[in-house]
Amino acid sequence: MTGHPAAEACSNNLEATMKQALLSVIAANYNNERYIRECLESILTQDYQDLEIFVHDDCSLDASPGIMREYEKKYPGKIKTMFNPVNQGVALTRHKAILEANGEYITTLDSDDYYSDPQKLQKEMALVLHHKEKTGREVIAFSNIVMVKDDKTPIKTWGNQENIKEGLILDPIMSRSCMIPRDFVMRKEVYFQAGGYDARIPIYEDWDLKIRLAAEYEFYYTGINGTAYRRHGTGLSASPIPEHIQWLEFIFKKNIHLAPETKKNEICARFNEFIEKMEKGILKNK
Repeated sequence: MTGHPAAEACSNNLEATMKQALLSVIAANYNNERYIRECLESILTQDYQDLEIFVHDDCSLDASPGIMREYEKKYPGKIKTMFNPVNQGVALTRHKAILEANGEYITTLDSDDYYSDPQKLQKEMALVLHHKEKTGREVIAFSNIVMVKDDKTPIKTWGNQENIKEGLILDPIMSRSCMIPRDFVMRKEVYFQAGGYDARIPIYEDWDLKIRLAAEYEFYYTGINGTAYRRHGTGLSASPIPEHIQWLEFIFKKNIHLAPETKKNEICARFNEFIEKMEKGILKNK
């Protein structure tokens, strides 16, 4: 699948604007000493350099806080660290970092993942700024995701010609019938207008936010693989399937009022199909 035409058309025209648009990368960390260096290096080597990196630690028990301080000292002003005194969960950890972020735009990257293409942030910023300049609208820009093993061996690419959707994608986001974007770029005020992360939700807190974003804003695709999502058998994604289903259903019920009345029955049916497949073990943590 090729990306939205604006992804290729707008880079040169917006170069001057982009140099003035600060992007804050929010990296939440919990016990990821094995991976955090690679995460930070992948941000630092991005072509888009008008950025700050906020690394917020959620009371880790390993050596990762020391690595964070090491990078903050090495890149003063570029990398900033925050430390929770007690474990508060990923939703509140990200939210608190966003509150402190100076960037007009924000994006995220978990500390056990890494950016797989040095042009990821450049292309996403170009898309967001292109739409703002041409239409006056705020949009959200995302890239494809490659799932990798602990040693970075590729497992699969999440998005394909059929399941990557653009524009107003509330229906497929809610029913989980499309690739669910992650680590996307958006204006910081868009995050707050959507209500931010719900700190009550321990897993799928990002899907909850994406539903509320999709109810108001269009999503556009860069056409590249941008994030390497590491599956290493630990962390929140390794929770038991019944716990996954519990929180998926909670979030769905919480947000179903956002769906158009004419679409609710269809969205509910597709979501129930998704849950049934999870219960049968066909899908795992899509």
